[in-house]
Amino acid sequence: MSNQSDLAFLRDVASSGQHAPSLSGRHFLWWGGLATPALLGHWAIISGLAGIPVSFVGFVWMAYGIIGLIGSGLLAKSLHGKPGTGAVNNRAEAAAWRGVTWTVTAYALGAVLAMALGRGDPILFDTIPLVAFGAYGLSFSVTAQLGGARWMHAMAILSWLASGIGLTLVGTPGLYLFAAAAVGLLAIIPGVVLLRQEPAAEAG
Repeated sequence: MSNQSDLAFLRDVASSGQHAPSLSGRHFLWWGGLATPALLGHWAIISGLAGIPVSFVGFVWMAYGIIGLIGSGLLAKSLHGKPGTGAVNNRAEAAAWRGVTWTVTAYALGAVLAMALGRGDPILFDTIPLVAFGAYGLSFSVTAQLGGARWMHAMAILSWLASGIGLTLVGTPGLYLFAAAAVGLLAIIPGVVLLRQEPAAEAG
């Protein structure tokens, strides 16, 4: 490799940035802001408080998924022009959270398929938020290791604790109240903090 190409390579590394403020705050707020009322709605339905058939739970989560994906796509577009989008830590964080999304989606669809084939038990659905919390922990941990805020280490531990503690509530409506509170702690609060730390968009 020539000296000129060496310099070009180093400029590319520098321009991409090794560390930059996280740009995931708006996604935390969006998904957390959707998941919390969805979980509360689930609790209200299965506890009988809502006074509607339990089958309506499926509509709650269908709406959550559709609205969530549409909104997430729009939020991704809103990041254009934000400094730091090419930074290593932001690219890695985005990849980690995409992995969380697809892991939880695959697990949830598997639970639905198992029920449709008559090989599952409704209790499987109670484990979905717990799988999500475990995946949250992994993503927080990866983000923290790649230059994210130090408090993300604590969020990783809290996510894993939420996953484990939640298992003691499986089979009870209380699981969904617990999960709603956990989402507030693990998604909404971090979202507010990260959004406040975002750099301003570059001038067009």
